[in-house]
Amino acid sequence: MSIRQSTDRPEGPKATDPSRMEVLLQSVEPPTRSATLMRRVGQRLGMERAVIDELVNHQQVVAFRLPCKILGRVIIFGGVMVLHNNARGPYKGGIRLASDVTIWETTELARLMTLKTAATGIEFGGGKTGIRVDMAEMYRIFGREGRDRAFEKIITLDAVECFASAYRDLFAKHIYIPAPDLSTGPDEMAFIYNETLDPASVTGKPEGTHGWLPGRRESTGYGVTFVTLRLLEEILHRDVKGSRIAIQGFGNVAQPLAQYLADLGAKVVGVTDIFGGTYDENGLDIQGMVEHTQRTGGVEGFGKRSLTNEELFALDVDVLIPAAIGHVIHEGNATKVRAKAIVEAANMPVTMEAMDILEQRGVAVVPDILANAGGVIASMEEYSRSLSAIKMAKEDVLRIVRDRIGENLDLSIKLSRELGISITEAATQLAVERVYEVMVRRRFI
Repeated sequence: MSIRQSTDRPEGPKATDPSRMEVLLQSVEPPTRSATLMRRVGQRLGMERAVIDELVNHQQVVAFRLPCKILGRVIIFGGVMVLHNNARGPYKGGIRLASDVTIWETTELARLMTLKTAATGIEFGGGKTGIRVDMAEMYRIFGREGRDRAFEKIITLDAVECFASAYRDLFAKHIYIPAPDLSTGPDEMAFIYNETLDPASVTGKPEGTHGWLPGRRESTGYGVTFVTLRLLEEILHRDVKGSRIAIQGFGNVAQPLAQYLADLGAKVVGVTDIFGGTYDENGLDIQGMVEHTQRTGGVEGFGKRSLTNEELFALDVDVLIPAAIGHVIHEGNATKVRAKAIVEAANMPVTMEAMDILEQRGVAVVPDILANAGGVIASMEEYSRSLSAIKMAKEDVLRIVRDRIGENLDLSIKLSRELGISITEAATQLAVERVYEVMVRRRFI
């Protein structure tokens, strides 16, 4: 790749530059894995600091207060929408609801979407929305006691409906194409479609809705499964049959992933979720565990013995698959990981410090920007087919997921071997090069 190094470019922003978000917020962005990796790559490619800053930094941030009428009361939700980069296509990223949403976490997730879409070669950019919904506070305000999923659904639907109404034009004009994320799903995406009446304005729509896509729901878990198979074959040089797998999480991604792997002959020996964990050295009965979870709400109590997350991370397995939350493998426990390789089904489950430790120990890591990209690849197909009205079969969607991830995983492995860097850093370099080239052509830099 040719890097244009013009001497008349402005220097990178100074610490007191009022355009810096840190100055505007009087808050400093904490070190993040994606920014660290992008800066490493930029320096290796000989980019100027100002250019690297433009690649790392977001293009727009909208902090909002969202008044919503819920069950006869007006509730104000705070939130942030980060539109990181749209050089390669519309901003793309999910709408997440959580009590601990922050501007910097949302910025990191938006940046991750830019890398993910570029690393897989699809024509989207990166964005993310976080709406601060404290469900415990909602129970208190409305005087509810005990878990009430119907009540929680009312809260999430109303919050997303208010957000859709407030920012309708962004979606209708295809500036930002949202999707499901934490605590949101197809039902919430239907409210965005209700606002725009445009099936291409949102992805992850409910089955049967105009422009929905067969295979979208399974696409992330299927993609992680495919990456795991390639990792076993290309890096560990062993067959999936009899391979030992440990999975953190047992939700929308992990359940189908575990079943896919078990059907192929792998032994899923350990699984944990938010409530506990379970272990069976002979391999867990995944379908039985799904049924147990539906009855009890969690996996604990199903297998031969219980299991904590720290015990899961220390299991002697071929592949460890964190499929729950971020930053669970860190400097404090990375040396205890006994898996031969890690596949990141969650976003950023391995911190930068842990990534370096694992690399030194020879533990291969396939990063989130490839491993869990099946969902956004399927979203690209849903978006494209909504524009063209062409129907697709589930098998065709999953084939596209497999082909896109496979092609770019191969490129990343090849580059990592050529340069002597990790697969994660190689995938980041592919993404950075692709974003940079389009930003230059569009005169963004």
